[in-house]
Amino acid sequence: MDVSSKPPANSDRDSSSVRPIRRSSRFANVGLQRRIVAYVAISLTALVAMFAYVALDAVDESSDAILRERLSLSATVAQSIDQSVAATDSLVNRAAIDLAAIHIEGSLSDAERTMLVSLGSSLADVNAGRRPDLVVLLDAGGNPVWGTGPAAIVGIQSLIASDSESPAILKGGGNSTAIVVWAQLPAAADLSFLIATTLPGEDFLGISSSADSSIGDYRLELLDESGTVIGEATDELTGSDSRHLDVIGSLASEREGGVGKHATDLGDGDSVDHVVAYAPLSSLPWGVVLEQPEDAALALPNDLRRRVLLISAGSLIGGLLLAWITTGQVVRPLTRLTTRARVLAGGDLSGPIPSEGQDEIRRLAESFEVMRGRLERSQHELADWSKELEDRVQDRTALLEQRDRERDVLLNKVISAQEEERKRIARDLHDQIGQTLTGLVMQLGSAEATIGGDADVARQQLAALGQTASDAVEEVRRMMADLRPSILDDMGLVSAISWYAESNLEREGVDITLDLQRPPSTLPPNVEISVFRVFQESITNIIKHAKADHVHLKLSYPDSRIQGEIGDNGVGFDVSGVEPGAAGGWAIGLLGMAERVGLLGGELSIDSTLGSGTTVKFQLPLTHGITEGSTDA
Repeated sequence: MDVSSKPPANSDRDSSSVRPIRRSSRFANVGLQRRIVAYVAISLTALVAMFAYVALDAVDESSDAILRERLSLSATVAQSIDQSVAATDSLVNRAAIDLAAIHIEGSLSDAERTMLVSLGSSLADVNAGRRPDLVVLLDAGGNPVWGTGPAAIVGIQSLIASDSESPAILKGGGNSTAIVVWAQLPAAADLSFLIATTLPGEDFLGISSSADSSIGDYRLELLDESGTVIGEATDELTGSDSRHLDVIGSLASEREGGVGKHATDLGDGDSVDHVVAYAPLSSLPWGVVLEQPEDAALALPNDLRRRVLLISAGSLIGGLLLAWITTGQVVRPLTRLTTRARVLAGGDLSGPIPSEGQDEIRRLAESFEVMRGRLERSQHELADWSKELEDRVQDRTALLEQRDRERDVLLNKVISAQEEERKRIARDLHDQIGQTLTGLVMQLGSAEATIGGDADVARQQLAALGQTASDAVEEVRRMMADLRPSILDDMGLVSAISWYAESNLEREGVDITLDLQRPPSTLPPNVEISVFRVFQESITNIIKHAKADHVHLKLSYPDSRIQGEIGDNGVGFDVSGVEPGAAGGWAIGLLGMAERVGLLGGELSIDSTLGSGTTVKFQLPLTHGITEGSTDA
């Protein structure tokens, strides 16, 4: 026996005793390195997520602060426009009062003209250096006495005549829109109104990064109540609808300030994300829009957001990589050690376990090597003991097999001798006792015939003796048939079973169903007599115990086997009470049937239930040869 390649005889039991317990968890087979890295990943992810949340929250706060700053700036510009309109109204009213104070009916004096020119310069100062488009003085009939822009005078006269309050909005030809401020001269009989227009121009709205370098480049627009641009730095969009109505439309209609973001269509299929802030004027139903590209407005928060995400991702990846490398230095030696341990558990104890790793891992490997050496020595000892045990078992097995063969031969000889003795007894009964009784009957008949008529009593006694002798002859014949039916030797198995069933069951008034097939070839005598004895014993038990009124007998030869079945509809019985190992063991007849069938390599079964009848089934191999000493039964 090669102990290095073959485990000991009880290796299955030993290996099962060291088989690792399987956990029900789905993570039971996850490697240690992956599990540690997973724990590190969870921890790092939580920390990085917390850091990113705090940082991004701060970035969002910064973004909100920038948006609020843009809203504040737009409100500041709106307030400047309101102040410009208020200053223009104040200057026009003061000039009207001054003119009325120095005016003398008739033509305008040089002082009055100088005052009107000075008014234009003052209006330019409050409008970021842009002189008003129109400054005009009307006489009592509403005709201009002095001023510029007489083309718009008709619209202004109509605006004043409509009892509108100053300031008011005047829409001229094309895309022009103006804010008109007027004041009535109180004590001048030949003069009526002093009128001026004001509109924040390109210089007023053209605030750029030079005004506030921390904000960056942006654009200001002045919108009327319908959302039309009435003023902006480049004057390119004046007169057109604002590009930001989808954001500020509701704010303008409700005259509320607000800020938002949206994509502005550039007209060539491209779009740019913009930050848009809206602030309404208090003096007029207009509003100021501040727009700025989102990349410029939120450049700092967006850059901080990218840095936070980059730092978070880099920290997570770096931490995981460091954890993977560090745990690998521990896990790889453990993995190799685990592999060797599995090999040891499988019974292969050849080859030493190398000492590798550091500290506890190295000491663990050394301990495993000591254990391996001891197990290897124990395995060799067990192999020697197992070889010795196997030899002893083989010797005992051979001895038992020899004794079993001897038992079969002896049992077969006993059964053959029993059948031979039955044949001899039947032959002796037939040849001697049967003939003697037959001669006695004949002699009694002759004696009865020779007695005269006056000997009636003697004849009656002789007749009774003859009947008794005839009954004895019949009983002897029946006993001979039970011992060894001659019909079995003369006409075969099927005829013998049919004759026995009919002569015994029909006599008891039992209905019979026969399904008996003739054998495909001549059966060995020991097989033939064994089959007949099974049927004979079953029929005898039916007559004695079953109380049946119907019996079916079946004999067939499927698949090189002999199959037989004897069933009745009688009272049945508890099979467990007569099986081997039960309190009473097998009945003698049942035991004889089972031994006959078992001796020929067959099987016999009994199926019975109280009140439901009994069925006896058996099968024998047709290939079973004639055992030694059983040449004739």
